Amino acid sequence: MRNTLRALCATAAAAVALTAASSASALTVTIYNDDLPLPAGQTMIEDFDAVNASGQFSFVGDANTFVRDGSLGLWDSVSAPPPGDTTNYFTITGGGKATLTSAEGMGSFSFFLGSPDNYNFVKFTDFSGNSVTLQGSQIWNATTGDNGDQSWGRRVSYNFDGSVIKTVEFSSTGNSFEFDSLASAPVPEPASWALMIMGFGTAGAMIRRRRTASTFA
Repeated sequence: MRNTLRALCATAAAAVALTAASSASALTVTIYNDDLPLPAGQTMIEDFDAVNASGQFSFVGDANTFVRDGSLGLWDSVSAPPPGDTTNYFTITGGGKATLTSAEGMGSFSFFLGSPDNYNFVKFTDFSGNSVTLQGSQIWNATTGDNGDQSWGRRVSYNFDGSVIKTVEFSSTGNSFEFDSLASAPVPEPASWALMIMGFGTAGAMIRRRRTASTFA
């Protein structure tokens, strides 16, 4: 069954920071058991095997990031491919950061996450500079632990519920943050331009976190 958890941002202030803006909006997290198919309306941005996205997207990592062939398997203490992923995937080691930027904005975003850790971070920023940062289990809606379980892999999807996201920043303070297959959907017209200046809302906005009707092993 589907479970929805609502919590005030103030309650999660230690890990979630919102910049005050003129309106309230929410972030919905949905977990899918499999990498594919993509969530409804989303298209592939980057799979690290070939250039997938149009010129409106860029994905840039620093010196502590790299693309690795999943068929190589585990690189002990450094990188583990998401379960079943024998294609190229992305790794962020301790102190590293990578940023996805959209020139036109994203209404939703998803990626295939493996071996989740508490020291992994995802930061969403809108066109007004308002941002929200998720750490550890907040990223994947606490559907598993945060101890780097290499048998766990899920597609994690975020609906920004009206906000238009410009950048998604991935970072890690330890080895490592591994993922693949970035995808997104635009904000439906005609609301998108008006919403670009609305932001994530005040610190009292709610985060709505939702998981699929699947039974997780």
